[in-house]
Amino acid sequence: MVKRREFFIFFLLFLLGLFFVYTYNEISKSKESIFERIEKHEINQMAYVLQNMQQQILAHAKEHEFQDLATFFEDKEHTTQYEEMLSMMLTSDVKYSYILYRDATQKFRFLLDASKTDKASFNQKFDVNAPEYELAYSTKKPQLIKQQNVENLYLTYLHPIIKDGEVVALFNIDFTTDIKAIILESIKPLETLFTLLTLFIVIFMAMTLMQIFHYFITKRKIFTDPLTKTFNRNYLEEIGSVLNLENYSLAMLDLDKFKIINDTYGHKAGDYVLSHASKIVKNSIRDNDILVRYGGEEFLLLINNRDNTKRDICERIRSNIAKEKFVYDGHEISVTVSIGLHVNPHLEKNMQEAVKIADAMLYHAKKNGRNRVTVYDEKKLTTASSSSSSKDLAFVKEALDTNRVTCYYQPIYDHKTGSIFKYEALVRILDEEGKVVMPYQFLPQIKLTNMHYKLTQRILALVFEKFRTNQKLVSINISFSDLNNPDIEDTIVQALRADHYLASRVTFEILESDEVDDIDLFKQKIQLLHSLKAKVSIDDFGSGYSNFKRIIDTEANYLKIDGSLIKNIHKNSKDFKVVRSIIHFAAQSNMQTIAEFVHSKEVYDKLLQLDIDYMQGYYIAEPKPDLLTSEELFQ
Repeated sequence: MVKRREFFIFFLLFLLGLFFVYTYNEISKSKESIFERIEKHEINQMAYVLQNMQQQILAHAKEHEFQDLATFFEDKEHTTQYEEMLSMMLTSDVKYSYILYRDATQKFRFLLDASKTDKASFNQKFDVNAPEYELAYSTKKPQLIKQQNVENLYLTYLHPIIKDGEVVALFNIDFTTDIKAIILESIKPLETLFTLLTLFIVIFMAMTLMQIFHYFITKRKIFTDPLTKTFNRNYLEEIGSVLNLENYSLAMLDLDKFKIINDTYGHKAGDYVLSHASKIVKNSIRDNDILVRYGGEEFLLLINNRDNTKRDICERIRSNIAKEKFVYDGHEISVTVSIGLHVNPHLEKNMQEAVKIADAMLYHAKKNGRNRVTVYDEKKLTTASSSSSSKDLAFVKEALDTNRVTCYYQPIYDHKTGSIFKYEALVRILDEEGKVVMPYQFLPQIKLTNMHYKLTQRILALVFEKFRTNQKLVSINISFSDLNNPDIEDTIVQALRADHYLASRVTFEILESDEVDDIDLFKQKIQLLHSLKAKVSIDDFGSGYSNFKRIIDTEANYLKIDGSLIKNIHKNSKDFKVVRSIIHFAAQSNMQTIAEFVHSKEVYDKLLQLDIDYMQGYYIAEPKPDLLTSEELFQ
């Protein structure tokens, strides 16, 4: 094995190499920085002098009542006076200095030339070969021209002479390349030195790397979690390409209420619980099973399928942890574990998809009381009885694969204007005979599975495509678990960021009855939708316990009142009073209200007595595969 000394040498050489590369890069950058600073300094000084000279010339011309500078500089005395002043700018850095003007034919000519060589005469034509001359006239601002070593020049500075708000002439100052050449020559040896030093360091790094190469490819330490001594995610990534999931079942394990343990007893106690629990798990599995610390208090377990004991192994882990006494610093800590098991992970397209399903089963286990094992077995689902009216996961998967998922659209009616306000997109599946399968027949069976998320993504794609090219508004039903899925979030973000007009016409309807464990995360997801310029509606409000503060905090745009309160409003005075209170609450919270399940004229007429904003239901219009018009309502 490689000693620590080699690691230290390699690290030191690496740092030195980075230092020399960085220094060489900075030196290269500094050339341009030096040029820019010199230019800025020279130009600032020149601009100050030229501004003063401009004021003097214009004042002198006005004093002698000359209408233009061409007439002014026809006078030899004036020309000589200002050529002498302008010639004072000629240094080793400045080669030429002269004044140009644009005549009536838009040609540039000399007014005066203070240059020592190649001196031009008054009114001599000047051939312009750069657009900056015209820009100086049109923008009334100084211009810089980077010369490509033209007559030993590298920069020309144009300073407009402005009279009565118009450019009447240009100061033209040409800088030489002498300074630039000197700087380049002085830096070149330093660049060569650092190039050689960097090459020297690279050679030594390569020699050291050869000594430790074997270490990096064989040392188990880089694949081991230091606290639990289990494999870490590095190992999972390493074996991912060669792992045959047909040989394994996949389980996700999560210690229950671990955050409470950390908060109550401290992080050292949390570390003890993690370490001790991992030992129990390792003692409960077999040598050919693979345990990976997946993150925090969550573990991934690959159970070898050599026999039919995967459920038994998970139960053994759960039982052994539950009955173990965890004692830290005199405190006995109660620890349990929830487990989500995917029996056939090889049926998914990759490891990540299998993990998502096992994670969903873990979520089910926690939701149903924790300290339990929840199993997902797609093979059993696919062999479920077809005589049942409900549809299984395989039915939805086949519908997705054969493009039999579609959307129906139900109008949401604005009774005040007598027009359709927007449409709600409702999922439907066509069976093999073309008959419509309603969502209640398949949605409950796939809730919180990866198939549910795939179905949501398909609906989003269908709706976004349909409404991208029209002017209509649309509502899409989505759950908190959908928003918490990174693939669905990416689909929403990419589509709406690419088309802000579409985003402004989309409303996401979120079930008020959805169980939300992480309120802060829920608020973040709602804020994300708002940031994309989409609108948010709370769906089925009043269907369960309504957390009014949470509703206010979401800053929703709409509140859709649950149909259970609407359908009997014409004959139930209590429902009428509740709906009236909800409408008042929404108005005070700057939310508009939508009444769903408007199934009869009696319900419709009763709602007209309330200050409801919009209505939706079969009395107004049934959902249809095409968008209905206002003329087709109430048929």
